[in-house]
Amino acid sequence: MRWCFAVALGALCAALGGWYWQSGHAAGVVFVRASPLLGPEGDAAFGGLSGYETDGERRYLLTDRGHLFTLSQEGLTAVALQGVNGALLSRKMRDAEGLAALEGGRIAISFEGQHRVDIYDALSGRLERRLPRAAGFGGLQGNAGLEALAVSPEGELVAIAERSGAMTRPFQTFVFDGKNWRMTGLARHGAFLPVGADFGPDGRLYVLERDYLLSGFRTRIRRFDWVDGTPVGGETLLKTRFWRHGNLEGIAVFEDSGALIIEMVSDNNFLPVQAMELVRYRLKKPLK
Repeated sequence: MRWCFAVALGALCAALGGWYWQSGHAAGVVFVRASPLLGPEGDAAFGGLSGYETDGERRYLLTDRGHLFTLSQEGLTAVALQGVNGALLSRKMRDAEGLAALEGGRIAISFEGQHRVDIYDALSGRLERRLPRAAGFGGLQGNAGLEALAVSPEGELVAIAERSGAMTRPFQTFVFDGKNWRMTGLARHGAFLPVGADFGPDGRLYVLERDYLLSGFRTRIRRFDWVDGTPVGGETLLKTRFWRHGNLEGIAVFEDSGALIIEMVSDNNFLPVQAMELVRYRLKKPLK
């Protein structure tokens, strides 16, 4: 009996090991580095990173408690998001998730809970414009709202919901043309859920997704063509094994010396046992 148990246990361990080894691949990208992210000493607001963006000169780090950190050659600065009157956002209004850099030092931020997308001044953190709410925002789940935000090559804001409601149902994707919202869909494939998005210099939509199991995360990056205002295709560039990285949530895609770079930041949920990192991958094929 003990021999049978040992054989069965060995077979189970082998199967789990094989599954784990086969659960990740990097078909289109090469890992470059992972660097720890350290905020200002003693600043308890630095943590819970949910959004990440760069405009070429600055790196913006957004927390899910409504703080924006800006990293530039001058150093690291921080502001708390505020309303038009300068008052700090209330607790129920500050669950910031998606981030997209706009022209003129402005940023667009998507929120969940009170689902919305608004425009802020990046320097002061003050609200500049409240965007109208799409009719579909009201049907989003409380803690699974507008998790990913990006700006299309045409200048439209693209907000992606974190959950679809069914394994075969596309993720609701809202597109704002400056006046009105319209809705399209992002194809779902498996258990991964979108948590970040950015358009690359090649005009394609890069979507960061995560999966969770037994206190561990795995990451997937899919790339979509953007055709007539709709994501098409869905090529998998990266799928990591569980525990390869932390809870990666924010993504920025940009060019550096002819290469397409993908950078992501991890959310530590304000827990000291979880890592905050800036993770960099490089596309295998150089930009033309």
